[in-house]
Amino acid sequence: MRPRALALTIAAGAASAVAVALLRLKRPRASGANATARPVETYRCACGEEFRVSGTGRHRVFWRAGAADDDPLLTARCPSCERALV
Repeated sequence: MRPRALALTIAAGAASAVAVALLRLKRPRASGANATARPVETYRCACGEEFRVSGTGRHRVFWRAGAADDDPLLTARCPSCERALV
């Protein structure tokens, strides 16, 4: 094989491997019997606003009740009344 053809073949193989790896990373996880589904925890502030909660201790993350998964609260304070979320 000529050097240029060999280099193109190697580059095509590497690009294919990267494409397969990226596709596997983006694939949604299976929701079969092996998946552990945890119930959604909720928290209600004293003012009445409801939040979804994930994590424990200082790693707790709060979302407003109808918020998307990629829209968490940036502080551990209620946006309505500014009380600390415990």
